[in-house]
Amino acid sequence: MTVKLQYIIHRTQNSRALRILLHITFWIIVGSFYFIIFNSNSEIRAVSYILTIGLLPIAFLEAYFFNYILIPKYLGQNRYSKFFLFSFYTVLTSTWMSFLIVMFALIFILNRDASLDPAVLHPELQVISLNFIVFFAISIKQVKRIFYMQQEKNELEKNTLTTELKLKEAELKLLKAQVHPHFLFNTLNNLYGLTLEKSNEAPKLVLQLSEILDYILYRCDEKLVSLDEELANLKNYIEIEKIRYSGKLKLTADFPKETGNLKIAPLILLPFLENAFKHGVSHFPGVAFVNLKISIVETNLFFKIENSKNPATNKEAEHNKGVGLKNVRKRLDLIYPGKYMLNIDEKEELFSVNLTLQLEE
Repeated sequence: MTVKLQYIIHRTQNSRALRILLHITFWIIVGSFYFIIFNSNSEIRAVSYILTIGLLPIAFLEAYFFNYILIPKYLGQNRYSKFFLFSFYTVLTSTWMSFLIVMFALIFILNRDASLDPAVLHPELQVISLNFIVFFAISIKQVKRIFYMQQEKNELEKNTLTTELKLKEAELKLLKAQVHPHFLFNTLNNLYGLTLEKSNEAPKLVLQLSEILDYILYRCDEKLVSLDEELANLKNYIEIEKIRYSGKLKLTADFPKETGNLKIAPLILLPFLENAFKHGVSHFPGVAFVNLKISIVETNLFFKIENSKNPATNKEAEHNKGVGLKNVRKRLDLIYPGKYMLNIDEKEELFSVNLTLQLEE
């Protein structure tokens, strides 16, 4: 369907006066068509008028009966048997009425000129012309109906997508709002522990914390941030944890040297790192370990982190109870649908996370 035709249909939908005008114009064209057809096959102009004037109301009534009663009330509601039955009687009745018009024209001819051959009336032409116009009118109406239905469907889908998008954006904002206080709560706990121990590392931790807060408060409002900034934030967090657990932590961290122009959702990796320290180091009775490896292959980021796990812990893993890990799963579903793979593996003495992300440039 062309854009021009769509525009015309849309205008007729919104203007009752225009619809009426188009209907009148259509039937004037139909009347002219009938007259031209019958006049070209008859020697008597008066007969052409009789056939045209007689046939036009029949075509009019049959077309509107199909379009506004039979199709919407029976065919549109899957009542096929009644539709075909009533359609048969409607066509039969209109055909019978068209033959009455032929008989009237025949009487007129015989009264005027008895020597004229009645075959010039061409009754078969009248039936064909009647049904052609009726089915043509039905076709126009059904094209309009299909267009309106498709338009309503598209509008409904558009509204549904808009609503879903707004819901996702609202949920995403809520999840990000939960990440900030969750992270801040853990870090302040670390700082509180150092101040109790009167550690000389406390000032350094405050400096690292200020850089992290600057990142969270002023650079995380965008949907995507530079991967360099996100990794720098992870490094600052690791420095904070190294200060706190310096006596009971064995840490390895491998970061990519080049990240190109890749971008990533802010704070999407931090919860995994937080959980590794909170549940794998703080609850471990001896020297714990955390192994982190991040690599880049083209636009794919590979994140792997392993941490020690207390084998004496028999209850459900606390990793799965943390607010951070629950949030990051939801954020991955919202921001990277179909563009990530997350595998969490829990063993007796080891907890590991493998995440693959398809990033944007």
